[in-house]
Amino acid sequence: DLRDEMAHMTEKVQSIANGFPLPDYTRPVSEALVKAEDRAQPYLREVERFEQYRWIAGTVLCSIILLILTCNVIGMALGSYGLSKREDPSDYECRGEAGAKFLLVGVGLAFLFSWLLILLVFATFLVGGNIQTLVCRNWVNQEIYKFIDTPGNLPPSMNLTRQLNLRRDSNLSAVYRECKSGAGLWEVLQLERSYDLDEHLRTPKYTADFQKLLADFTAHLGDVRLLRSEGRQDLESFARSGMDEVDYGRFQEEMKNPVVQTSLPGLARSLEGLQKMQRNGTVAGRLAAEAQALWEMQNSTVQSQEALVAKLGESVQYLSRLAPHLQERVKTTLATTASVEARLPVQAQQILRQEIGCFTRKELRYFTQYLNWVGQTLREDVASCQPLATALDNGRVILCDRIADPWNAFWFSLGCCTFFLIPNIIFAIRLTKHFRPIRNRLISTGSEETCPFHIPRVTALKL
Repeated sequence: DLRDEMAHMTEKVQSIANGFPLPDYTRPVSEALVKAEDRAQPYLREVERFEQYRWIAGTVLCSIILLILTCNVIGMALGSYGLSKREDPSDYECRGEAGAKFLLVGVGLAFLFSWLLILLVFATFLVGGNIQTLVCRNWVNQEIYKFIDTPGNLPPSMNLTRQLNLRRDSNLSAVYRECKSGAGLWEVLQLERSYDLDEHLRTPKYTADFQKLLADFTAHLGDVRLLRSEGRQDLESFARSGMDEVDYGRFQEEMKNPVVQTSLPGLARSLEGLQKMQRNGTVAGRLAAEAQALWEMQNSTVQSQEALVAKLGESVQYLSRLAPHLQERVKTTLATTASVEARLPVQAQQILRQEIGCFTRKELRYFTQYLNWVGQTLREDVASCQPLATALDNGRVILCDRIADPWNAFWFSLGCCTFFLIPNIIFAIRLTKHFRPIRNRLISTGSEETCPFHIPRVTALKL
């Protein structure tokens, strides 16, 4: 019955989970996460498709910049090589001309795509820079939580305190710090205001029936008999046997006499000596047989009898000490047995009551310790909200470290390349004039204003 009651107490403690109000607080967050996940599922394929477009656009833009850079490098290399090999500046040199054309191709590509790069840099800067400045930086120093907690910054439909079912005197910043330190939802949400855990974990609420069972426990010992009637009669007969009238001193003096008057080992050795001196083989054999028989008698019969006599001497000595008080001891034993038989049921009940009380106090201390552990576990360890803080940190890492930082690195690198396109155009046009031969420059820029004089070609006279 006690084991059944302990099992029933365990079921009562476990039933606390049925009335625990934690789902009322976690259900809004769970539903919001599930709803956000369901809404995000249809856009996953679109995100993957736009991810491919992003890689294609980035590759094309980088290829264009690389192409412009390649044209400039090839043009400067060919032009420099042509200038080093040209002996007369007016001589035509194809390498210098090719270098100038490559530079002009780079200038044309720069003019053609610079506006596109500028627009793209502006658009990406507008998005990535604002996310980094307004969201990520404030998210790292937790200023964004203070912004959310300030009334009026968000519309009423986005009241996170009400949606997360937080208490009115709490805010998102405090909840985040407590969850970050590993606090439980019981402490963060202060559930003791809506659920009295101490009332549900009171020890008497679970141990009342257990204590009642122990209080009603009784043991019926019945008639206790330590000595049966046969044993009592044997004691009385032993006391009347006359053991106290025996002359134990004379008895012990008689027992000091040896078991055999003649020394069998000495007689056996004498026969062995005679056997050695005997010349008649038959007589010598008989003497040897007799000596062997004496040794066997000594080792078996005589020694065992001597051991029995010694044991008998010990018993007689014990009886000699016991005999003078035999009658008194038998009477005392019978009286004590009768007294114990009369008092044992009463004293056993008292001892049983004391042991039951000790057992009850020990079990109640164990159970109280167990209930305290349950309460502490529910308040501190169960339903930790640290995963909520971890989820917020993971969201910041995904948005800022994995998306915003590469985004900003992209537009910054693209912006630097675009910025250097303008000096590149000026530098390329300047180099083009130096790489072309003087004759080509005059022809390409020649007109009546630039070349007013025409020198006639000298021809050979015909004789």
